[in-house]
Amino acid sequence: MFGLAEMTLLVFGALFVFMFMGLPVALSIEMSGVVFLLVTQLRPLIVTPQRIIVAMNSFPLLAIPLFVLMGYLMEKAGLSKRLVDWLMAACGKLPGALGTVTVVACAIFASLTGSGPATVAAIGTIMLPVMINEAGYQPRFAAGLVAAAGTLGPIIPPSITMVIYGATMNLSIPKMFVGAIIPGLFITGVLIAANLFITSKCNVKKIERNYTTKGFLILTYKALPTLCVPIIIMGGIYGGIFTPTEAASFGVAYTLLLGLCYKTVNLKILWDSLLKTVETSAMVGFLIGASGIFGWCLATARIPHNIANAIVPLLTGKIMYLIMLTMVLLVVGCLMETAAGIIVFAPILIPIGVALGLDELHLGVLFCINLLVGYVTPPFGHNLFATVSISGQSYEDVVRGVLPLMFLLIGCVLIFTFVPQLITWLPSLAFSK
Repeated sequence: MFGLAEMTLLVFGALFVFMFMGLPVALSIEMSGVVFLLVTQLRPLIVTPQRIIVAMNSFPLLAIPLFVLMGYLMEKAGLSKRLVDWLMAACGKLPGALGTVTVVACAIFASLTGSGPATVAAIGTIMLPVMINEAGYQPRFAAGLVAAAGTLGPIIPPSITMVIYGATMNLSIPKMFVGAIIPGLFITGVLIAANLFITSKCNVKKIERNYTTKGFLILTYKALPTLCVPIIIMGGIYGGIFTPTEAASFGVAYTLLLGLCYKTVNLKILWDSLLKTVETSAMVGFLIGASGIFGWCLATARIPHNIANAIVPLLTGKIMYLIMLTMVLLVVGCLMETAAGIIVFAPILIPIGVALGLDELHLGVLFCINLLVGYVTPPFGHNLFATVSISGQSYEDVVRGVLPLMFLLIGCVLIFTFVPQLITWLPSLAFSK
C-alpha cells in the first residue's frame, strides 16, 4: 500500500525527472501517469489512451484552434495594420503617442485573438520600427513594452488560457471571460501610464502627423469592420446567441470574409495560416490529452483532496493561502508553459482555496492572470521569444527592457489577489438572472 506522501512523491517526482531529462512537457506529464500506474498497479495501462481521448473529447476545446486561426488570418490579412492606422489618427497627438497606440492596439487585438505571441507579432511588427526609428524610443524599452502589452492576449477575452482552465476545472468559460474584462482594462491603463512616465523622462520625439477630418473618417471606415469583431463575438456570447466555440467559428468566417473583401487573403496565406494553426493547436491538444491521464491518477488516488485536508489546517487564513498561491504561480510561470501549469497545478491548488471558502471564479481568473506574468518572465516567456524574433534584438536586451514592466504586472496581480471584487463584480451583474 502507498500512502499520500509516497504517491505524491511518485507522480510529481517522475514528472520533474522526465522534464529534467529533456522530454517535452506533454510527454513528461503523460509518462509520469504511466509510471504511477505501473508502480501502484492501480489500473491496467489501457487506461492511458482512454483518458487521453476523454480529455480531448470536449466541445469547448474546439474554440482553441478556431481562435488561433482567427488570429493568424487577421495578422496575414493586414487587419492589424488598419487598426494601428486608425489608432495613430485618434491618439497620434497625445504625449507618448506611439507607446500608447501600441498598448491600445495590443489590447484590441488581444480581444480578437486571445493569444499573446500572436498579438506581439501582429502589432510589434508594425509599431517597433516606428517607435525606434521615428520617435527615438530606446530599442530595449520599445521591445519590452510590446512584450508586456502582449500579455493582454491571455487576459482580455476571448482568452485561450481561460478556455483551457475552464475545460480543465469545469468552470464556466463565459463567466471567466467577463471576470477578466476589468483586470484586462486595468493592466492596459497601468502600461499606458508607465509609457507616459518613461517617455516624459526620456528624449522621445513627438510624431507630427496631421489628419484631416475626412482622412480620419476614412481610416475609421477602414478599421470599423475589425473593431466590430470583439463586439459581435463577446456580445453574442453574453447575449446567449452562441457558445464560445460557436463564437470562434463565426470569428473565423467573419475574418476570412473581410480578407476576401479586402483582397488580402489568397490560397497561400490561407494554407500558411492553417499550417500554423495545426502546429499550435496540436501542441495544446497534446498537453490537454496528457493531462487526462495525469489528472485521473491524481483524482483516483485522492491526492488533491488529501493535500487540501493536510494543508488547510496549517494555513492561518485566506490571506496566507492567497500569498502562497501567488508565490507558487509566479515561479510556475517562470518555469512552465501556461497550459502545462494549469493542467498540473490547478487541480492541486484550487481545491485548497475552495475549502477555505474563497470564490471559485476569483481563484480561476486569478490563476490565469498570475500565469500571464510567465509570458514575459525568463527563461520560458513566450512573448520574449516572439519579441526577439520580430525586433532583431538580443534575448538579454529584450529581458532588460521588460523587467520594469514585469514588476508592474506583478503589482497588478497582487491588487487582483486582495481585491476580488475587481474580478467577481462584473460577472455577478452579467449572470445575476
